[in-house]
Amino acid sequence: MSQSPDPPIDSHKWENSEYRPTPTIIEAARVLYQGHSVESISRSDAANLGSTTNVVSAIIERAKSSSSKAICFITGVPGSGKTLAGLNLASERQRADLGEHAVFLSGNGPLVNVLQEALARSEVEATDGATPKNKALAKAKSFIQIIHHFRDDALVNSAPPVEKVVIFDEAQRAWTLEKARQFMAQKKGIRNFSQSEPEFLLGVMDRQDDWSVIVCLIGGGQEINTGEAGLPEWFRVLGTKFQHWDVYVSDQLAEFEYDHGNALYATVDPAKPKVDRRLHLATSIRSFRSENVS
Repeated sequence: MSQSPDPPIDSHKWENSEYRPTPTIIEAARVLYQGHSVESISRSDAANLGSTTNVVSAIIERAKSSSSKAICFITGVPGSGKTLAGLNLASERQRADLGEHAVFLSGNGPLVNVLQEALARSEVEATDGATPKNKALAKAKSFIQIIHHFRDDALVNSAPPVEKVVIFDEAQRAWTLEKARQFMAQKKGIRNFSQSEPEFLLGVMDRQDDWSVIVCLIGGGQEINTGEAGLPEWFRVLGTKFQHWDVYVSDQLAEFEYDHGNALYATVDPAKPKVDRRLHLATSIRSFRSENVS
């Protein structure tokens, strides 16, 4: 039997060591919502969540100072904390008093419902019951929303949204024109709807007179249902209808896992996408000390 070159495990030290599990997404969201930074819940030896957040924050500040509009695409391996990064950005940008507000959007209804309830309970507990549950829940719903509710509000109100920053979880799963048109006709009674979900969302945020930012969280190979547009649709509308938007991408976006062999930048000015490797989350937080296992 071959022997491991590593030193033997100290069983006594191991048995008496501190138990430090990776926090669940609900625990992490509650910590962020209470004003703590992502560093206080993510492992310092685990991921580049902090640097990714800093890059996007710099993009937001640049858009504000230049009164411009920007979209950035964050990629990441499974379990790398894309949702956590998005929640962190949304919590940092809760600045309605400064003319700035952010919202985290997801098409995952059960996740949104659970997070909204957890955040509301957290605020009630933090204030020893002084904050009514319904008020706390209303506040939580302004922080995290189902994408369809955000879209429906924009359909009935043509004014710019109150949000300046929108974080879209699993943005590659946004609906195609055909899927959006079918849904609008069957569920909303709107005939001849003519926009895919990426085009509509960009159009909504483009209503802002000065600046706005969209952050797209992208999971590779996770377009798992019918009518999901994938990345090509985002870049098609950016290249044909929203050329004035600045585009920031991770260095992994052109890999097959994300573009599936499509020429993402075919309709976009080649000089337009600004590549930053820090927009890719390369390490799984779920198994950060055994990242090669999966």
